[in-house]
Amino acid sequence: MRIAVTGGSGFLGQATIRAAENAGHEAWSFDRAHDNDILGDLAALKGADTIVHLAGMLGTSELFDAPEAAVHANVIGALRVLRWCEQNDAAYVGITMPPVFPSVYTATKVCADRLATAWHEAYGVPVSHVRAFNAFGPGQKWGPGHPQKILPTFARAAWEGRALPVWGDGEQTMDLVHADDVGRMLVDAATHGDDVTFDAGTGQAVTVTELAEFVLTVTESRAGIEHHPMRTGERPTRIVAEGAGWDRLEWKPQHDWSRVADTVEWYRNPS
Repeated sequence: MRIAVTGGSGFLGQATIRAAENAGHEAWSFDRAHDNDILGDLAALKGADTIVHLAGMLGTSELFDAPEAAVHANVIGALRVLRWCEQNDAAYVGITMPPVFPSVYTATKVCADRLATAWHEAYGVPVSHVRAFNAFGPGQKWGPGHPQKILPTFARAAWEGRALPVWGDGEQTMDLVHADDVGRMLVDAATHGDDVTFDAGTGQAVTVTELAEFVLTVTESRAGIEHHPMRTGERPTRIVAEGAGWDRLEWKPQHDWSRVADTVEWYRNPS
């Protein structure tokens, strides 16, 4: 396959390009780092037979300050890519998420997901959806100007001797999946195209408190945990992959605390 990855310079985009190349495919990034924009000229997609669409605005509480921009990037952007796929006989792989939060981001991703199904039904565009759970791995951004992802937020706080910020009571669960596994699933999903959804998760639930305590142990930090009210656009949830699409694959992501520990260690001196 010849795969163009929108947002390919991002955290999951880089993992997807690595996975594509490891599987023997040709892959390239379409993103602003290469002077491309899904709301602008799509000429740099030329030659692709598959688009893995990852570009968009991320954030939970952050996007309540920029809802129109989020709709343009995440909904109109997906629509433009779908139309390009329709006109160029290309397959579309979209990334979505468990629709559990009452957030702007969730609303835009649900809409983009439904648009992909509509273009599959109306125009025969080969479409696959990958439902990503809590992706982690070295290189995930953190700090001001970036969405607050849980593992880098915890790891940096621990290494700096600050209390780990836990929003809510910490009993909400997540499904930790390594970015390399998400990238591999995005590439594998492209060979299906019948509007199928794949769960990019491990099926093992981990509580926020459990992860916080693990990070404190790995870093040998004594800073402890500091609880905060839930942020706008969030609510207590119990999230875990249930195995959608796994019967079509010869593998599935596996929960591995050693990969979590390696990632925490990377954030000691992030490059």
